[in-house]
Amino acid sequence: MVRSITFTNIMLRVALTVAGVLVVSILLYPVAYAFLMSVMGKEGIFLTSLSQLEKYGVDPWRYVQVLRDPEFVKSLVTSLVVAFLTILISVIVITPAAYGFSRFRFWGRDSLLYVYLIMSQVGGGFGIMATVALYIFLLRLNAMGVPVLGNMFILPVIYSSGLVPFMTWLLKTYFDSLPKELDEAAFMDGASWTTIVFRVILPASRSAIIIITLFAFMSAWGEFILANFLGVSTLAQYIFQTAFGARGLELPARFAANAILFAIPTIVIYVVAQRYIGEAMRMGAVRG
Repeated sequence: MVRSITFTNIMLRVALTVAGVLVVSILLYPVAYAFLMSVMGKEGIFLTSLSQLEKYGVDPWRYVQVLRDPEFVKSLVTSLVVAFLTILISVIVITPAAYGFSRFRFWGRDSLLYVYLIMSQVGGGFGIMATVALYIFLLRLNAMGVPVLGNMFILPVIYSSGLVPFMTWLLKTYFDSLPKELDEAAFMDGASWTTIVFRVILPASRSAIIIITLFAFMSAWGEFILANFLGVSTLAQYIFQTAFGARGLELPARFAANAILFAIPTIVIYVVAQRYIGEAMRMGAVRG
């Protein structure tokens, strides 16, 4: 009986390991394919077999060529500025909002929280309709003399507003787990509400703030639809143009190199912030 149970456990572990390796291989296949295509020695063809690498050779200097491209560098700087401003605006707006929902009772509080929850789940057709409506609204603003088209400083405001509902819920849940004695002690010492929120509660919520930073960065870094509509040359919009522009189909290796470089910051941030993501999620789960 013991041998049977042991054999069953071993087979179950082997099956789970094989399934895990299979899932990881499927997920990593596009990345491996893009990397191999990016180092192909001949431009203008798509990688269909590894024998092509032996035939045409490998060109690792293509990444250097991409980094020396003025348009790539300009788009990279624009994306970094947009991402930084998105993070800054998100933290400044979401932190006091989440603190207010967590610590104060006021008329309409629960209803507004449910509205936030509904808004955070809007997607699909409603999301597309909202994007179209937002684009029309921005065009009207531009026609009225407000510089919208080509203005990269409009994007952080839009991206931050999209993060407010869900991130307010998340941060509010995290604030609920913090002892109110922190607030009371600071208040007794004569601290203002701004000091309490940004100099007492905010440092004590490092994990949750890192989650907000991660989501804000991802929202700004990967979005290209609005950036393309508004004519702002972010890195995502630039890569989209290299794929579907006039010479997109002629430069598949260049596009693959752009895509790999575009993905590196996201991977690095996820690796660095992994511990804080787990901590914030556990705190929210324990509280719930």
